[in-house]
This record gives sequence, structure tokens and C-alpha cells, in this order.
Amino acid sequence: MVLRPLAARAAFLNTVPKCPAPTCECAETPEMPEDLPIDREAKLDGLISNYAEQVLVCTGRSDWPSRIEEANSGDNLAADLKEMIGRGGVFSDPFHNISVLNSSFPPSTSRRPEVQATSAYLLPSFKYVPYLSRVSFDSMQALVKGYLLPEKLHPMNDKLPAIHKDRLTRKEAYRHLLVGVRDVDDVLVLICGHGGRDKRCGIFGPVLQAEFERQLPQAGLELLNGPVVAESVSVPPLPGTGEGDKPTTARVGLISHIGGHKFAGNVIIYLPPRLKNNGGNPHPLAGHGIWYGRVEPKHVEGLIQETIVKGNVIKEHFRGGITQDRKILSGTTAPNGKGSPWVILALIFTASAGTAYLYRRKSSTDDDVINMSTFSSFTIVKREQVSPTAFIITLRPSGWVGPKELAPGHDGDGEKIGFLSRRIQDAWRHGLWSVEIKQPQLQIARHYTPLPPLYENAISSAASTSGKSITTQIKEEYDEGEEEEEELADLRFLIRRMDGGEMSNYLSRQRVGDTVWLRGPHLGFDVARRLGTEHNTDTAARHQGRRVVFLAGGTGIAPALQLAHKLLDTGDDRSLGKPHISILWANRHGADALGREFVSASASATSSRGWFGFLWGRTKENQDRSSQTVENPPPPLLLPPPPPTSSLELQIRDLKKRHGSNLEISYFVDDEGSFIKSRDLEVALARAPATHPAAAAGIDDGCTWHSAKAIQVLPDDNDAARSPSTYPCTCARPPGANLIFVSGPDGFIAAYAGAKRWHEGHEMQGVVGGVLGRLKRDDKGKLMEGWNVLKL
Repeated sequence: MVLRPLAARAAFLNTVPKCPAPTCECAETPEMPEDLPIDREAKLDGLISNYAEQVLVCTGRSDWPSRIEEANSGDNLAADLKEMIGRGGVFSDPFHNISVLNSSFPPSTSRRPEVQATSAYLLPSFKYVPYLSRVSFDSMQALVKGYLLPEKLHPMNDKLPAIHKDRLTRKEAYRHLLVGVRDVDDVLVLICGHGGRDKRCGIFGPVLQAEFERQLPQAGLELLNGPVVAESVSVPPLPGTGEGDKPTTARVGLISHIGGHKFAGNVIIYLPPRLKNNGGNPHPLAGHGIWYGRVEPKHVEGLIQETIVKGNVIKEHFRGGITQDRKILSGTTAPNGKGSPWVILALIFTASAGTAYLYRRKSSTDDDVINMSTFSSFTIVKREQVSPTAFIITLRPSGWVGPKELAPGHDGDGEKIGFLSRRIQDAWRHGLWSVEIKQPQLQIARHYTPLPPLYENAISSAASTSGKSITTQIKEEYDEGEEEEEELADLRFLIRRMDGGEMSNYLSRQRVGDTVWLRGPHLGFDVARRLGTEHNTDTAARHQGRRVVFLAGGTGIAPALQLAHKLLDTGDDRSLGKPHISILWANRHGADALGREFVSASASATSSRGWFGFLWGRTKENQDRSSQTVENPPPPLLLPPPPPTSSLELQIRDLKKRHGSNLEISYFVDDEGSFIKSRDLEVALARAPATHPAAAAGIDDGCTWHSAKAIQVLPDDNDAARSPSTYPCTCARPPGANLIFVSGPDGFIAAYAGAKRWHEGHEMQGVVGGVLGRLKRDDKGKLMEGWNVLKL
């Protein structure tokens, strides 16, 4: 998502309401797969990716993989550019979005065939770069610094240090490093034909390409099919062949995904700045890029006549547009007409907030709501206080939040707006993941772990044990009758406000309706693979019990619940033996221990030392009291819990109810004098079956997945980047290991598992220390054999 100036109204464009009927025979509209229909109901206006420049790589082919940067094993121009300007790239700027696309246009051919180079169009700059060396970094840098970076940075970058501002600003001196760059004078018709990404575009694209190529010459345009010739010999033109006699030329090509598969066919028409109409006057749409959706073969003739020949925008197909000075266009109302509700809302927002910016309805260069390259705009649609210091915020993609008089995520007819997020779906399938949330004033970002999605059956089952108020409230905000995950890509985060915490205090000040910027998702450890529950062909072994012990400090409960969601709710082997999960959850205050079935009535005085006081800073009196608590605990007086007051409490109770003995949650509260001690860990570890297939003797020390030694030197927790083919399991079959996770504040992790280790810019797991390290060293009963420790 890119924050850009208020979208310009297309009010001064000439418009026609509908595409005229064809006057000649045209190709039949292709049939779509039954499970992939075309959306013919949703409004198209404004559904355009927000971008400053499109880089159209000339590949000469159209059989690209779903992720174009993976073509040719990653050796391609799109991958190189995304590495430089994408997330983590040296020229990454979340407020200046560069869309990198592949096209079927052939690259220019150099006079020196031994030179490895490709070509690219820059739009709406209307530049053509014929030769980009594939063996020299200089040409990539020249393209980015000389053409793609902004001439002036977005105001949100004003607080950056001067050296960073300088790095992110265009330097035209670099342009001389690229030879043969020329202006684009051809009309470019770009059709999404990315069949490797979505079958609808893969079916529509070639049909529309053939129809445009057939119809354009009939409209008087010269169709060009070969590569752009950039090394021609300069000779005087023949008499009678001046510019006025030159016919308008056009090129038609397929391009990779631009967003909106369900609106196929998707077409962008770029009309060059020097284009003239039939009268020899400047073309009304010269220098514009016009986006159309739901284009069928029967519409091609009308699009050519109305848009390319006459300069009119066809309202029924209009998705948006862009001008040469990079203003995003939306709304095709005539000058004296009324604006669309979205634009009116934007204008009201602008006037009241005193700002000149509008958050566009798209979050990246594709149709997903979140991406790894840029920060995407999400809106807080719910804020729920769950304890005096902790709260849950529910975030929804800003593009799918309607006016306040409408139900969140629904249009005026009560229909859902939005779509399933592929990236978020993939993250939930993976298991453990997080996103970055940005603090825009300080330009810092921190990782936060989403809570698992709410299920309607969790809400329904809680009705008999909770007051109607919270249940009714949640039912009003989540679709009744659904038993699957919320479809609108909503994300819920448990936040605890900490004194002096920049991010937590920033988030605590945000209210419903405020915008929060997210980037991700970032995938973590592959729990199923490390346990051995996936890719294991030994059915008997998969039936045997596997165990996970999870030490969670405070909001570290979020990844613990993610893990339970992955292994118990969505595991592929639910019909086989489920793993057993023991969560040991430590909090400073009883009010934060949500979901307890019983509450101790004999809570001791508040301990100011917390985890650290228990582990290191105890006095002899405290040690004696702690020893008494461990060896001879007084019989506790337990009271039934109060009715649940939050969605998280309902969710935890529902998880325990549905999964029975497979899920245990033990609560430890500083204020009540209870702490996670070695004995608690010994009890949890002792429950693992002695016949577990991951016995220490079967684990190879070099196995990335199951060796404790290999885990210590992992450069990160991103198991998704470790392909099984590159990092195969080398253990004796069947593979697997029990897992101990430790999650929470840095001090909590260090106390129980030892601190992580920084090495050459990477935060490695490091050796196991703390309470677990001492337990491992003193493990006379071999309890720690077959267990791996993972620090989150």
C-alpha cells in the first residue's frame, strides 16, 4: 500500500456510459471454470493498483510462473529489480510503489549478440530502455537511480536522515549509463494473460490479444509485432513521409498479474504523450494509462473506437487510470455530476483532517491485501480492552472498510466486499508467522503475532457459559452461521502497553477508524516438519504421540495459540493421533491470565520482581517460601471464574473444550506467587511417551530439522526459506522430535532458555541456557532426550 496524493477525479475526461455494440463478427467469449467465475456485480471504479511507475520487462514469452521473480531459477530482471526496490532493498520506499511486471513483448536485439541484455518499458514515463545488461549491476543501478526513484520524496519521509533521503531520490546523471533510451510513441495495449497465476486471465488473455491484433488495423492503426529497433541508421526521411503522414502505431502484449483476476479480462491502454487524433490535434487521453475490467472479445472494437480513436473513457469497464505526472484517476462522473460515495468520503476526510492524502483501495502491485515489499494500510475496526494494560485490536484492509453507516466489510446491499488473502491463507497453513507494524512518526517497525481467527462455533459454544452481552457483541461483528475462518483477512493482535515502549504506546493511542501500516507475512518455524507430523510415510509413527511444551510470557501466548491452531484445528493428520500441547503461561497480574477455569482465592502479595525476582534476585526468606511452595504447597482455595469478558477468553476456553486432553494450559501469576519452575517443566516433559520415534539415537547431528546442534546456528526462524530438497532430513526414519518453545520478552526467553546469539548480522538461536539449560545438564532421568528448544 502506498500513501499518495488525493486521487484525481476523472471528471474532465470525456466519457460514454457503455461500450458500443460490435459492428462485425468477433470471437466468442471463452467459458470460465465453474469454480472460477467472473465477478460481474462489484463496482470496478477505483479498483486500480496504486503505483508510481510500471516496469514492463520484455521477456518474449507469456508462460511465467505464479511469482515472476522465480522464473529461470531466480535469474531474471524482475527478481533483480525487486531485490533492489522491494522490502529490505537498498532503494525500498514504501511511499513510492514501483510495479514490476513481465510482458510478452520481445526484447530488442543488439548488434552484438554476445551481449546478455533485456529490454523494458517504463510507464507512465513512456520510456523504452532497449538494453539492460544481465551481467552488470551498473545498468540495474542506473535504471533505478536514473529513472525509477522519485524526483521528490513523499512528506512521510521528511524525518529521515539526509543521507537516506539522498539515497532514495532520483539522480538524472545516472541516465547516461543506459544507451538507446527512447520515448514511446506506440499505443500500448496490455492484457493480463498470467495463466500461471490464475486460469481466468490465462484463458481470456490470448483471446483478447488476438482480437485486438485483428481489430486495430481495421481502425487505421499500424500493428507492430517485432522488437523495437533501437540501432537504426540515421538517414533523411523520403519526401512526403513527414510526421504528419506517419500512421499511429500500436503494440499488443500479454502482461503478468496486475490485480483483479475475478474481473478478467483486464486491459490497460497506454496512449503516448505525442498522440494526435484524426484531426491532427492532441489526443484527449495522450499521456494517460486507462485500466479496464470485464473486457470480452465483443468489447474490443468499442474500446478501440471510443478510447484509442476518439479519446473517450467507457464508464462500465473503467477501473481507473494514471496520468504522465503519476496522478491516479478514479471516478468518471461528468463535470456537473455528483461524485461517487468513495470520493465524497475522501473529500470529507481530507477537509476534516487537514490533509491532502487518500488511502487507496489497493495494497500492493497485485490483488492481495498485504505484501512483503511495502507497508499496506489496515484500518482498526474493533478495539477490545481485555485487562487493565492489555487490549486486542482487529485490523481490516483499509480498502474494504466502507462508510461508517454500512456494516464493516459490507456494501450497501449487505454483501461482503473484499476477498480471501492468499498470503494470509498461506501463512495460517504454515503455522507460525508474524507481521511488521510500523510507527510512522519514528519510522520504526516491530513484529507482532496475529491471534488465530475466531470460529463461529467458538462463539456459539460459549453462549451457555457467558453473559449474552459479549456473545451478542461478537456475533454482530462476525458472520453468524460460519464455521470457517473470517473471510475478510481480518487480523487480531494482543497488545500490552509497556511503560517506555514506543510501539505499544503508539498502538495504545490508536482508536477505531485509525490506520495502521502492516508488512508481511513473515513465516517462522515449520512446526509440523520439525515434529515429524508431515512428510512422514510411516503411518504407525504418525499415530504415536508427539508433544509440544510451550513457555509463554505475557503476550507470548499469541504464537502458542497459533501453534495450537495449526496442529489441532488445521493439521493435515487430524484423523491420526494428534500431538499433545502443554502451554505454561506466565503473567504478572491475574487479570491477564485469561481463560482460567479456577482462580486462586489465596493470591499472595504482589511481587515486584516478576520472573527475574524468582530466578535470581530472591532473598533467603523468599527462597524458603518458594521452596515451601514447590515441595509442600498449601491446599489452594479455588473459586469458579467470572463470566468471560473478551473474545480471547472465549477463544481459549473453546480451544480447551474442543481438544480436551490434547491441550493443557497452566497459569502462573507473579502477583499470586506462582512461577514456572523446574518441577513444572519436569512434569510436562515426563509425559512424553518413551517410544517416541525421535529418540536421540536416531537424530543426525547435521539435520537442519531435528538436530539440537544444527538449530543453535540457524540464521533465522524462516523455515519456509529452507527447501526440503536443499535441506533434506538426514535422520534415521521416521523423523521427528518433541519441541519446547519459549516466547515472550527478551528477559523471559533468556531466563528460561538462554539469550539468542548475534553473529554476522543474524540473530541465531544459540545454546540452550537458563532454566532449561540447567535442567538439561542435570537431566539424570534423560527427560530432555528427543526434545529440541526453539526460541521465538
